[in-house]
Amino acid sequence: MLTQAVMALKTIVDVYHRYSIREGEIDLLNFNDFKTLLTENNPEYLEKLFKETDLNKDKDLTFEEFTIVLSKVADDAHRIIHKDDRCTPDKD
Repeated sequence: MLTQAVMALKTIVDVYHRYSIREGEIDLLNFNDFKTLLTENNPEYLEKLFKETDLNKDKDLTFEEFTIVLSKVADDAHRIIHKDDRCTPDKD
């Protein structure tokens, strides 16, 4: 039986693959794929996020680079929820 964490990770992998096959090289997420995946965010945020995480500057995101996107988006959402205040071990 899969744990909730494993199921969540499987969903992330499935989402990446659903968008990374739309155009360009299979299993790479180009900016258009990336923008389609995250259409609800503002374009400046997306462009900055994409440039920050495209580590080798080839204009495609590997799955490893995409995991950096996920951590940045999760951290940004966490900051918004806590009004820019980070959680600490004694402040959750």
